[in-house]
Amino acid sequence: MKITIIGAGKVGIEIAHRLSEEGHDVIVIDRDDSQLAKISETLDVLTVKGNGSSSQLLKDIGVSDSDLLVAVTDSDEINMIACMTAKRVGVAKTIARIRDPDYVRDLIISKEDLGIDLVINPDYAASQEIARLLTLRLAVHTEHFANGRVQMAELAVEDTNTQFANRKIQDIEIPRSCLIVGISRKGEMIIPGGKDCIKPNDTLYVLGNAESINKVCTKFKRRRQRVQNVMIMGGGRAGFYLAEKLSSSGIKVKVIEQNLARCHELANRLTDVLIIKGDGTDVDLLKREGIHETDSFVAVTGFDEENLLMALLAKQLGAKRVIAKVSRPSYAPLVERLGVDAAISPRLITISEILRFIRGGRLLSLVLLLNEQAEVIEVIVQPGSRIVGRPLRASGLPKGVIIGAISRGDQVIIPKGDEVIRALDRLVVFALGHVVHTVEALCSREEGS
Repeated sequence: MKITIIGAGKVGIEIAHRLSEEGHDVIVIDRDDSQLAKISETLDVLTVKGNGSSSQLLKDIGVSDSDLLVAVTDSDEINMIACMTAKRVGVAKTIARIRDPDYVRDLIISKEDLGIDLVINPDYAASQEIARLLTLRLAVHTEHFANGRVQMAELAVEDTNTQFANRKIQDIEIPRSCLIVGISRKGEMIIPGGKDCIKPNDTLYVLGNAESINKVCTKFKRRRQRVQNVMIMGGGRAGFYLAEKLSSSGIKVKVIEQNLARCHELANRLTDVLIIKGDGTDVDLLKREGIHETDSFVAVTGFDEENLLMALLAKQLGAKRVIAKVSRPSYAPLVERLGVDAAISPRLITISEILRFIRGGRLLSLVLLLNEQAEVIEVIVQPGSRIVGRPLRASGLPKGVIIGAISRGDQVIIPKGDEVIRALDRLVVFALGHVVHTVEALCSREEGS
């Protein structure tokens, strides 16, 4: 597959890295020589200096026969124009990152006219995920697969949880339709066996049917009281989207923002939200605004370090739950160690959406866990693929991959080694590293079959 990426920022580089590893023919266009040089040193891709929205440039370098163009520059306008231009020169599919709230609303109607097949808005997606976490009644994070029939729960083990802490997996009583597929321990991801011992402060990843996952979740955390008030540090795009979403749900919201002009803009657009002009890192300000009575504190500034540290400080000052927006996956181990309840990465959400779109209909879901050490995917087994008719133990799955659940018709199966894979099974796969393309290849129809 030939893919052109416009924009050599963090997201562009990560997408190029993933796609190059999978054997795609990748072209990266950017105006910055230094960024292109970094890519050339580490990746086997073609780099081109220039304006990715120029039809002449796209024609000159042969982009017209690309299967896909992904525009992820820092400019919404350039991304939109690049997609429109790409369609005119013959590119089959286009993806644009568009972050401005006004553009996004307008594009609900007009994205097809602009030649954009998929619009991704990382700040909006991150805000929706944060809102979902805040409104969950059970204090656990879950992901849904197979139209909700299969769920994955992310469960933090405390030393007071004697049903799990300091016990071997084989000795733990969980429903038969559940499987512990991963353990995150001090920033390292482990695929466990029955003899592995769960330790305090571990995070468990458990796959199973919805009913069984709910039973397991109740053993970890008591049900939360409904969130009634939230304090948001940072009035940028993510802060705006989050405040709008929570306010529409009847939650009282305060937004702390330093920039006066931005405060006026937010006040005009968020009529039911209290906008406070001030420095969110000012402890006295947080105390005056009642941080000790706040149900949830969310830090969504543009600085990862500030978000993590202020979330931790808010927790110490009395906030019941704290969430931080982070971009760098390398900060993931800090989340567990510092005691931040959750960290959301717009960058990983963006990459997940793009990769899922590129891989088409067979790959139904892709979840990148925060530190990118593991992926969870949902894939349909195609008739005639190499894995059909084979028991799992002989399926050729790479090391570090575990099939946690199979959705077959109305059944959800937690498979063992002798389970035989059938065509059109939906597999929910937990994998270390970036091996999605390997799993997908095993589940794809072989040529000539």
